Amino acid sequence: MLSVNFKFHIKQVYMNHIIKSLVLLTTFMFCHYLMREFWGDSWSDVLLRLDQQSYVLHTVAKYLFIYGPLILVATFLFKEHPWYDVLGLNVAGSQHYFLAAVACCIPMTLGYAFLSSELNLSLSAIITGSIYAGVFEEIIFRAALFGVLFHYCRWGFIPAALISSIIFGLGHIYQGHDVISAVMALSITAIAGTWFAWLYCECGYRIWFPMFMHIFMNAAYGIFGMSGGAAGDLEGNLFKATSIILSIVYVYMLVRKGKPRQVTFASLWHNNPKTNPNLEPTKQNTHLESNYV
Repeated sequence: MLSVNFKFHIKQVYMNHIIKSLVLLTTFMFCHYLMREFWGDSWSDVLLRLDQQSYVLHTVAKYLFIYGPLILVATFLFKEHPWYDVLGLNVAGSQHYFLAAVACCIPMTLGYAFLSSELNLSLSAIITGSIYAGVFEEIIFRAALFGVLFHYCRWGFIPAALISSIIFGLGHIYQGHDVISAVMALSITAIAGTWFAWLYCECGYRIWFPMFMHIFMNAAYGIFGMSGGAAGDLEGNLFKATSIILSIVYVYMLVRKGKPRQVTFASLWHNNPKTNPNLEPTKQNTHLESNYV
């Protein structure tokens, strides 16, 4: 009798995850493709007048308008968890992740400074192109979409990352100047999205490390006017690769200090709590994890 009840409970949980996944994905598609149509030109004109064409107010308002429903639905679907955990905004260890991102991005920044003959220190460009992009794209694509599918709906890493990373890559396809460069931009940003997703998982389902990496890398790219769009060029990509490698080394160091791995072979296709006991850490484990960073 106990076995029958247990199997029924597992089936209920599985169906519940499927329903929540469908609701989340439907909401995301609605936001990503339809909410843009409701963003009126009159709102843009008002906001651009207020921020004097700097897009500082306009950009943040547009992000919140388009993706606000996704944030609300994600937190509502898993309201038994704190909203800041669902969105990856638990502040534990955030200062350590900030310092780690700075250290990882220094070689790339110095390399870009060496290669570049430009210097763009526009504050509005840094805010809109680096800070806003890093903050909102990581919360939306990594936490509210990928993170919820992988961590809470128990999808495997590969299917959850593919969905979020391909959509993330499609958002950067405009940076290509022809078919080949557009495909390269899509591929590289999709791979970058998967890397950010892995960092998000291995940093305790907190957005800080991938978010700071995203911000600093975008800032270095914009300040030194690196060409080549999302695909970049060979020399620039070599310096970018140093930051990626250093971020992987940083996660490896955390693992050596005792941090449990979240992405394993067992969780690539299905994130089952039986095969991944670290899927839903206890409060004690969450507290102790701050000792690893």
